Amino acid sequence: MKKKLKGLIITYCYPPYSSPESYVTYKLLNSLSSFCDITLLKPNYNNIKRTKLKNNFHTIDVKVPYLIDYLLNFKRLPIRPDRFIFYYPVFKKKLSKINIKDFDFVMTRSQFHSTHLLGLFLKKNYGIKWLAHFSDPWHKNPVQRSVPIFDALSHHWQNMVLKNTDLNTFPLTNLLNFFDNQISTNIKKKSIIVPHSLVDFKNKKPSKQFVIRYFGKIYAGRKIKNTLIALTNLIKNYDKIKVEFYVDQDFFENYKHFIRNFKEIKFLKYLEFNEYFKILNQSSILILIDIDEVYGNLFFQSKLVDYLQTRRPILHIGRSNTYNKKIITESNGISCLNDPIQIYNSVEHIIGNIEKFKCNTSLINSFTSKNVASNLFKNIKKIVKSR
Repeated sequence: MKKKLKGLIITYCYPPYSSPESYVTYKLLNSLSSFCDITLLKPNYNNIKRTKLKNNFHTIDVKVPYLIDYLLNFKRLPIRPDRFIFYYPVFKKKLSKINIKDFDFVMTRSQFHSTHLLGLFLKKNYGIKWLAHFSDPWHKNPVQRSVPIFDALSHHWQNMVLKNTDLNTFPLTNLLNFFDNQISTNIKKKSIIVPHSLVDFKNKKPSKQFVIRYFGKIYAGRKIKNTLIALTNLIKNYDKIKVEFYVDQDFFENYKHFIRNFKEIKFLKYLEFNEYFKILNQSSILILIDIDEVYGNLFFQSKLVDYLQTRRPILHIGRSNTYNKKIITESNGISCLNDPIQIYNSVEHIIGNIEKFKCNTSLINSFTSKNVASNLFKNIKKIVKSR
């Protein structure tokens, strides 16, 4: 029997850490583990309730000092590439106790970008084949404010990472081009697109009550007010409509006074992965609020693939021609401007035609974790064999 390749995966963002990106990594790694032997190195996440999710591979939890967790609670620290750089010495110490030569490759995944500094350390000291995944912009991130001293250092680190990787992966082509334009060497020759992926789950009929739901953060220029106005008016005019927004803790802190004006809408906290899929799958219509600015084409909202899997109508809200908009319209969803009247009319149109809705099955299948992981593994084999 042919021996499987062995890979060491390093990430700071993995369940039970409450972030859409942590679920993206969970889905991909559990599918990738059917092609190679994986060991995952991740934080132990102090003070976060343990997840019920099961992994198909070995995991190593790195014990993080409580002082570092305390520092991470200051979420607006002007540190670049991100505040999770405080993990670096702790993970580096743990890596020194692991026999790196037992592995054929190492993969570092962002968010958060600071995890790639560990890949750079391993590449420099052990010469191991290294692939890095970039989920969002790093240097010149349009949704981050400029911090000159840290920006310069972060830019240097980005260039060092891009020059030393054996393979770079990005969720969409526009993001790859964004990185490529910032460095003198051509990284396209050693870069591929690895989109966010979805997992198969049994589709159930929506709940008897008509439920419109939104899942995810409200940040990076995503404006929510007009959506809430439109949906509030819909609730008033349609007796059986229910609206729920599942958002992160930051939303409740930043918008606690604002949401009091929309008492007809329920605002709920993020759900555990399995519960998230259960509720998601019982939705009637799903909402995706996009960025109106041109830089929106750099972002692929990870929840979108989960939306697709439900085979329910999706409403895209936003002006820019983003990848999110492209995928939703290809899946027979609707897009409208971030305007209360347009949003209201669009949802009303979906309600009136919901029995006729048919999803794009071939598009959905292209995002399955098995297909995405299979393509990624083919490229991993290439870099491992190129020794």
